Amino acid sequence: MSRLEPSWSDRARAGFLAVAWVALGACVALAPGEAVAAEFQLPAYTRTQLKNGLTVYVMPTKRLPLVDLKLMVRAGSVNDPVGKEGLANLTGNMLTQGAGARTAKQLAADIEFVGGDLGVATEAERLVISCEVLRKDLDTGLAIFHDVVVAPTFPEADFSRVKEEQVGALVNGRDDPGTVADQALFPFLLGDTRLAHPPEGWEASVKSITRDDVLRFHDRHARPNQSVLAVVGDVDIATLVPRLEKLFADWKPGGEPAAERYDASVGLKGRQVRVIEKPEVTQTQIRLACMGVPRSHPDYYAIRIANTILGAGFTSRLVNEIRVVQGLTYSIRSRQNMWRNSGSFVVTTFTRNQTLRKCIDATIAEIKKLRDEGPTVAELDKSKRFLTGQFPLGLQAPDDLADNLLTIDFYGIDPRFVETFSARVNEVTMEDVRRVLKTNFCVEDLRILVVTDPKLAQKELAGLGTIEVKPIP
Repeated sequence: MSRLEPSWSDRARAGFLAVAWVALGACVALAPGEAVAAEFQLPAYTRTQLKNGLTVYVMPTKRLPLVDLKLMVRAGSVNDPVGKEGLANLTGNMLTQGAGARTAKQLAADIEFVGGDLGVATEAERLVISCEVLRKDLDTGLAIFHDVVVAPTFPEADFSRVKEEQVGALVNGRDDPGTVADQALFPFLLGDTRLAHPPEGWEASVKSITRDDVLRFHDRHARPNQSVLAVVGDVDIATLVPRLEKLFADWKPGGEPAAERYDASVGLKGRQVRVIEKPEVTQTQIRLACMGVPRSHPDYYAIRIANTILGAGFTSRLVNEIRVVQGLTYSIRSRQNMWRNSGSFVVTTFTRNQTLRKCIDATIAEIKKLRDEGPTVAELDKSKRFLTGQFPLGLQAPDDLADNLLTIDFYGIDPRFVETFSARVNEVTMEDVRRVLKTNFCVEDLRILVVTDPKLAQKELAGLGTIEVKPIP
């Protein structure tokens, strides 16, 4: 991720967000460990398409003197060519290294002068360029945003530096067992599919990337007909859309459409164990994973509730049993990653080397117990209150609202997702949760990955499944 530092103080920003919190009228009352039900009404917005094919969402909100611009390119690390893993991320990192007539320093100085924020984030399936400025500085913000989106210069000297930084981060990550585990997990779970590699790539693949590779990736994917822009804040639709039409008139459609569908199916049967060699550690990083479902799956709400009960909250079953009762770890959580075409269920934790097997056995047993017995009525109700209470907290600021517009568009979900979230959560029945626990929270077809001393692990993990030992990828 590339981000230029804002100059307006965190205190000022916190003040704006506090105002937003009150102004948005999210009626939330928090208690330790949970939140009560809340309602939220998304501000009205329009969706239009510019002549060059750029889809534009505009959501006026006059509550704060801010404007947020977020542009989503429908391409991410899944579009990295084989052997060039990390290319999308490197391309994203280069966007703020020079654009139009501005150098990297000038870009930073110009956005700092108006107290704005400019950044680029590269994800598995998309690349997001964001810019936030005060309403009075919108002209400056639009000019900078246009140059970064349409006219990045990818200067040769900065390319070498940014590539070295990306390689350096990968090398340094080998010292952190948690980072090693996270980066090694998806290649183990997803094999050779396009989702498998980390967005940052691998040391060797990033070293092989040339400036021409970056130029080709940008030319191929960063096109208006493959992008979506969300503008949220103190703006007027009637005047903004014509301004955007004129501003982006020089951005031409073309390139190669990002793959709407790509092969992400992995048929997993039985358990397998992979040990990543790191013999010096005293605490073993543990990941348990299996395949999940895409974001658009109709069981989305039931799965969110089930996962909250299992391991998504501080009062979840995994935290209570593995951390509090058995004292095997300081941290454990479960999550359901939902991508466009696929998904995964992942449990993340760590423990002392001496309690490796006990921690894994206890974790699997807790998942199986919830699958077999189902949650209690109290757990179901508490999870619903937590989710519906937390939901408005992610919609406080203009950039939160812009994120939601892009998410709705990218995953093709119900445009009324925000307004109907609480109702859909509350519609989920006990039978729904019991059903998805059996279908989406596996215990039989797990991939078990540990980062530790291989001699210890091979002895401790005997009987869990076929064991293979690999070096740090």
